[in-house]
Amino acid sequence: MASSGMALWRQIGETLAEEIERGDLLTNQRLPSSEVLAARFGVNRHTVLKAIGHLQAEGKVRIERGRGAYAVVNPLQYNVGPHQLFEQNLVGSNLVPSRAVLSVVECYAPGDVAEALQLPKGQQILLVTILGEASGAPLNFGSHYFANSRLPGIEGLFRALEGKGSQQFSFLSLFRQCGVDEYRRKDVRIRSRMPSNDEARHLNIPAVEYVLTTLVVGVGPAQVPLTYAETSFASSRVELKMEF
Repeated sequence: MASSGMALWRQIGETLAEEIERGDLLTNQRLPSSEVLAARFGVNRHTVLKAIGHLQAEGKVRIERGRGAYAVVNPLQYNVGPHQLFEQNLVGSNLVPSRAVLSVVECYAPGDVAEALQLPKGQQILLVTILGEASGAPLNFGSHYFANSRLPGIEGLFRALEGKGSQQFSFLSLFRQCGVDEYRRKDVRIRSRMPSNDEARHLNIPAVEYVLTTLVVGVGPAQVPLTYAETSFASSRVELKMEF
């Protein structure tokens, strides 16, 4: 690659970014391996990896551990307003929504969860760990706390899904089986932080990629709290959007 006074890794990064923006590399298309790119540009792998790392920081590629780097043209706009829930967000972007229920555990409500759900501290609730997927790709990883005393039968419904892999279901569809026909987000807080080991593994992201985390209280009729969830999204794949 010819020198232009610009660092070689930056030249490579700009070339790849132009190819992504031009459509030569499609959204979610895997980039050639670092060995192939190093041969193409006449540099060593370290230079290529530095370029790709910079593109990841800019949100133009995402790196999946053990699988390589993938082009990101338009991150999913995920609406965290009151009514646009998981399924509507994905269907609106021509993606297939699915969820995998990883674990279902009865536990005592931690203080912050009890407060959010307006329950006595230490009351038993249901903790469900869920991986959300968009057309088979991991999108979010969340700990969902359910006030099961207000959702009779919810534990059995989740246990029937536990460990079964990706399933197409919505919270509202489950809640209706418990006699609750109305559900929406009430309070939403958003944070940015480094991922936990579990988050990085399930979202298939590097340990150095930030996650966007939402803390959400969901309510039913008469604004009675039903759920409290901490859900993490890979920052390279999602833009969180607020609409009220």
